Amino acid sequence: MPPAATQFPARDVSAFLAVALPLLLARSAVPDSVFYNQVAACAGWALWLLLGRGAGAGRIAGLEPAVAALALCLAFAGVGLDRGQAAPALLLAAALAVLVASARRGSGSTEAMAWAWLVGGLACVVVALLQYFAPSLADGWLVAVNGSPGRAIGNLRQPNHLATALLCAIVMTAWLWHAGRLRSIGAGAAIVAMVLAVALSASRTGALSLGVLLLWALLDRSLPRAARWTLALTPLAYLLFWGALAEYALWQQAHFYAAERLQSSGDISSSRFAIWRNALSLVAQNPWTGVGWGNFNFAWTFTPFPDRPVAFFDHTHNLPLQLAVEIGVPATAAVLGLLAWALWRARGALRVDAQAPGHPGRAVFVMLVVLAVHSLLEYPLWYAYFLLPAAWALGVLVGSAAPASAATDPRARATAQAPARSAGEAWASGLAGVLMLAGAVYATWDHLRIEAIYAPAPGAPPLGLRIAEGRSSLLFGHHADYAAVTNPPRDPAISSFRRPLHQLVDVRLLIAYIEALRAEGRTDAALYAAQRLREFRRDDAQAYFAACTPQNPALPFQCETKPVALNWRDLEP
Repeated sequence: MPPAATQFPARDVSAFLAVALPLLLARSAVPDSVFYNQVAACAGWALWLLLGRGAGAGRIAGLEPAVAALALCLAFAGVGLDRGQAAPALLLAAALAVLVASARRGSGSTEAMAWAWLVGGLACVVVALLQYFAPSLADGWLVAVNGSPGRAIGNLRQPNHLATALLCAIVMTAWLWHAGRLRSIGAGAAIVAMVLAVALSASRTGALSLGVLLLWALLDRSLPRAARWTLALTPLAYLLFWGALAEYALWQQAHFYAAERLQSSGDISSSRFAIWRNALSLVAQNPWTGVGWGNFNFAWTFTPFPDRPVAFFDHTHNLPLQLAVEIGVPATAAVLGLLAWALWRARGALRVDAQAPGHPGRAVFVMLVVLAVHSLLEYPLWYAYFLLPAAWALGVLVGSAAPASAATDPRARATAQAPARSAGEAWASGLAGVLMLAGAVYATWDHLRIEAIYAPAPGAPPLGLRIAEGRSSLLFGHHADYAAVTNPPRDPAISSFRRPLHQLVDVRLLIAYIEALRAEGRTDAALYAAQRLREFRRDDAQAYFAACTPQNPALPFQCETKPVALNWRDLEP
């Protein structure tokens, strides 16, 4: 069947800017290496909100509970604004705008987004091939320099992110195939190429998520037979590529990280099992209200855990567990329950009629499942280039579900699908787009002040002046505070630790905080913090405890091992 004629209005370019461009940007920033990928996603989705049209009228099944779930998370995120955590709240607000707009537009935006995912996925394949087979060609402008030999990291600089982006691209490529927009040979070849790139990433999350494609092929009989076979064979193709890459590495005496990991005796979970145990303990200690949105790292760092992982974790690497530990079990049940209710009310989108091969319901649902699987092992939705597409997919799912009355009444179906949009909806969507675009521009300018601290240009002002300028940053001031309290002459004020301690605690920051607490006379709190530092058993912290030997007649205060009767709340700056 030849592909249907496809036109690309100017507004469809916004789909490419929203989806593909963030996957392709190779420019790195300090201290956030994917800042520009995230701000590009925000700007692209802002243009999508501004340029899109064709919102549906009437009440949409599933939209209200979906909006309520995001709004509840946004309310909790707003509490963290006073700790310098404005960015998460702003991203959730953007996701809420994308969710509502995509639900109102229904399936109308699917084709442009699918093509954008296909282009982005194929470009990721090229990047992965260059990073693995020709790393010398990675110039940092078009292809990110690979800091992880033996695997591809993509321009997102994270193998799991590369794999998940490829899997989303595979899903939308299969939809183009299903909808008759892409020929079988081209679609099949693109999917196989993207599976190769997943193998190059050596991502266990990506390998596991191929099972989602297999289940889709087994359960969805509306897919073309060739598409079903292709999707069903993706795990086998992955294994074949995996074996071929392992043989290639032996032949070339090169690295293939996936094969090397199987031969190692390390923790197969990469400390996830340990952090999950610790997080569950925190949930048990704070079951009703949690430790506070964005507060997991602080609470975990300053809670005694003799079996804690060596690495510093700022997320639990499991979305339901992250919510439970930060906002409490009842609120987590409410959020997850609302999302489940939204999916149940949108179940009509999964009943694809034989006369409607281009219906996107099942494809966007599979994309959501892929992102959900990743969210059980990491935290992809903390990144704009995954959060906003997830909001779009959920919106399309609920927006393309026929209301209950439309299932039996053709006139109701026609009314439900009529292309109408109220002036109020158009105004709200446009305003959201303007605000998002302005926010992306402001965030870029704001972040440049932080980059000047960590990567100064020639002729830049002295460090002290750069730090002072950066500390006025609304979105990223915590990075400047970190520099202020960890670089000589250190800022000794306890209040200066509030923002960085609620982002990510590391050895330098923790030692500086211990010394600041001592200087203020809070000796018990300083000792308590030192005992938590010792639990990490990190090589870069051993110098601080070098004097703690039996031969030393005058042990410094940090050598005391007697438990201090404090808790993490007592360590708040």
